Formats: sequence, structure tokens, C-alpha cells
Amino acid sequence: MSQHTQDTNLTDQNRETFDEKIPTTKSQRQYGQALWTLTLGLRGEVILPGDPDFEAARKVWNGSYDCYPAIIVRCADAEDVRAAIAFAREQDLAVSVRSGGHSMVAYGTNNGGIVIDLSAMKAIHVDPVQRIARLEPGLTWGEVANTLQPYGLALTSGDTATVGVGGLLLGGGIGWMVRKYGLTLDHLRAVELVTAEGKFIRASADEHAELFWGLRGGGGNFGVATAFEVNLDPVGIVLGGAVFYDMTEAEGILQEYARYAAAAPDELTTMAFLMAAPPAPFIPPSKQGAPVVVIFLCYTGDIAQGEQVVAPLRKLGTVIADVISPIPYPVMFTFTEEAAKPGLPQYIRSLFAHHLGEEAIRTLVTNASGVISPETMVQIRILGGAMSRVAVDATAFAHRDKQVLLSVIDTGLRPGNNEHLNGAKQLWQALSPYAEGVYVNFLMEEGEQRVHQAYPPATYARLITLKKRYDPTNVFHLNQNIKPKTN
Repeated sequence: MSQHTQDTNLTDQNRETFDEKIPTTKSQRQYGQALWTLTLGLRGEVILPGDPDFEAARKVWNGSYDCYPAIIVRCADAEDVRAAIAFAREQDLAVSVRSGGHSMVAYGTNNGGIVIDLSAMKAIHVDPVQRIARLEPGLTWGEVANTLQPYGLALTSGDTATVGVGGLLLGGGIGWMVRKYGLTLDHLRAVELVTAEGKFIRASADEHAELFWGLRGGGGNFGVATAFEVNLDPVGIVLGGAVFYDMTEAEGILQEYARYAAAAPDELTTMAFLMAAPPAPFIPPSKQGAPVVVIFLCYTGDIAQGEQVVAPLRKLGTVIADVISPIPYPVMFTFTEEAAKPGLPQYIRSLFAHHLGEEAIRTLVTNASGVISPETMVQIRILGGAMSRVAVDATAFAHRDKQVLLSVIDTGLRPGNNEHLNGAKQLWQALSPYAEGVYVNFLMEEGEQRVHQAYPPATYARLITLKKRYDPTNVFHLNQNIKPKTN
């Protein structure tokens, strides 16, 4: 059921249809009246179980979660967000906030609570002269990149087109240009926020400065972000793509890759994968589905110079395929289209490390042998560059001294397929001794201690203080939660 305030002809039949969804005890009738009042006041829409689009609206990216919220409020603006928060508090409902729905642990949904769905809030305003944009949280990074491309501008973000602006920006933003332009959150100028108390706040370096610090890495703990003002960078054509190598040479390839990528100019950002070769036309049929090492790269700068810089990465071993070429920046997202597919069950474990040494690589390759499949892969990001030259206490994201982000990913969890998932878990356990912190955007339900590992102690203490000030009753707890401790 969906109604808008501009549709003022709400008939008795509409109301009767609405009431059929609400049971008839006194408390439930009161709930129904409150829900009807909420619906009448929205510019957006209310979606309830039984509505035609409820099944699609309740779905999220991680197919491991199959939740049934009591109500989904698809907001049109910040005032809708405020109304949804007020309703949730009055009715004592658990609150999920959804931007793109790509939360690793499906925090964008819940059972029996309310989903504040921001996916319809997609306005983007670009000032190409000042290189500034205002983004609403329902935009995806593919939409942002495609909008900015005609201006010769871009915003470094994640590496997957369908990820929403809201979730990624508040946690970090490690993407295709992280070494050249840093984290996505490093480009924030201001955040517009609705707090748990329903207050509208603009946080920036000059307004609510401490909150602005916490929003850059503290996730959705302090309110619902309804708009972001960001600085943009000049980006047009990049040198991007991938080189595929035979898995039998993985140890030597990764040793050379890690050394070279860490010392490369900032213009070069890379990722390595241990994965199954896709059924792509550029992969020989005999190699499709076989374990391979893939070096993905994005060089942002002069293309001729970039050809020279990336050349060593194109001859690390026996090449199966080389698909590196000059491309518009948004095309980089095509290399992660498989990761964007919704509905696959996702098991993900990740870690930061200061560097990827010989012992760690040997452990990785040894334990990955026999585990890599179309469902199981390992991702290695070599960081550094611009990301590392921001002070560790400048934002709540503080793992700037880490050179490596490593993740084990499995999408093969199916009934009767636990043995397959056990391989991914054993691989992760073998790598966990090298962990030196974790990226908050890549956390699943791993316990409070793992949330602590996303932040140094001093950072975590500041986040608790902010939480106590802006969300003392922990309305926004369906996230990697900073609990408002009272002592």
C-alpha cells in the first residue's frame, strides 16, 4: 500500500483496505491509527507485508538473510526520514537504515521492525567549476560515476556499481583510486543528518565538528545521513583492466605483485584475486573455471606514462589473458559485476595488515590450494598512497598505516554444502594471525571485540562519547554498533 501526501483523495475503501492489514485488539488498532497517520504525512511511501512490491522491497544483497520487517518506509526526503524515526520510537520498533542494501550483514533489513529505505533519494547536484557535488544517500556509485563522467570528474568510491552512497561513505570508501585520491570519506565537506531525536543537523569542519569527525568512519551510529557534500577530482580516461595468470605460479606472482604495487606511484591502485577464471570470451575455454591469479588495476593519470608504470604487472608469469586498456572511469565497475549480483549468500572475513610478506603469501597460497572455486575467492588490496598521508586521528577511520586489506569471500553456502564453506573458514583461520585491525565496512556478525578492532582505543572512546550525545538510547543499533556505555 502506497500513498503520497499529494494524493488527497483517500477514500473510505482505501482506509478499509489498509485496516485489513492491522489486527483488531486495542493496542493494534492504536498502532494502525499511528501507521495511517504516518502514511498520510509522507511524500514517500509505506510498504507493508501483502503489498505487491513488499517481496522485492524486503530483499537485500546478501542472500544469507531472509527477513520480514513489519514496515518499510521508502523515504522521499529528510522530513520523511524524521517521521519514520519518530514512528519507530513511538512504536518501539527496531530500526534498519538502507541505502543500497549492500551491508555485509544485511543491517538494511530486520525481522518485525522498520526499514527506513533511502533508495528513492537519488538527487545529485554538481558544480563542475568548484568541483563540488551534493549527493543523496540512495544513489549508487555507478550512478554517481556515470553522472560525473561528462564533466571529466569523479569521486573515488568502492569498486562495485550497485553499492549505495550512504553506507560506504560513512564507513570509509576503499576503491579504484584509493592510492591517488584517498578514501571516499576524505572528500566529505558536510553531512546532513537526522538524529534519533528527530533533529536536522549539518555537520562539517565548522558545524558540529566533533560529530563530523565521527561520521567519517563511525558508520550509521549517530543518525540517518540524508545528504553529503563532497569534493570531486579530475578523472576522465583511466588505464584500467586486469591480467590473468595461472594459479600454479601464484606464490611468485604475488611476491612480485605485493612488492611492486606498494612502491608504485600513487596514480596506480591495484587489487589481486585468487579466484576461478570466469566464462568470459577473452579466457581460453580450457581455463574457464580454473583457479587463476588476477591483477586488477586502475591508473589515474597520463595514459602513456601509465603504460610504462603498469608494464611490470603484465609480465609476472604465464599470461592467460590481458584486458588492460584506456577506458572511461565508470567502465571500471564492469570488472566487479559478479559481486553486484543480489541474492547470493555471502560469507566474508577480512583483515588489515601492515604488509604482505613472504611468509603470509606462502600461507595464503598453501591454504588456498584446493579451496578456490567459482564460489570461493581471496581479494588482496595494496593500499598506501594518499590514504596513508592523512593523520590517523583526523577521522574515525584510523587504519591509515595499513598497507594491505585482505578478504576471504564465499558465496557457496547452500543446504548440504557446509563442507564447501568450511574450506573458506579454514583459509580465513590460517590467515587471521596476520590481522592488524579490520575494515568496518567489511565486517559481518563477528562480535563486539571485532568492532573494537576497527578502531584504535582512543578513537573508540571518542565514538562512545558521540554516541551518548546523539543516540543515548541506541536507536541506531543495527550496524557495527558503538554502544553508548554509561560508565
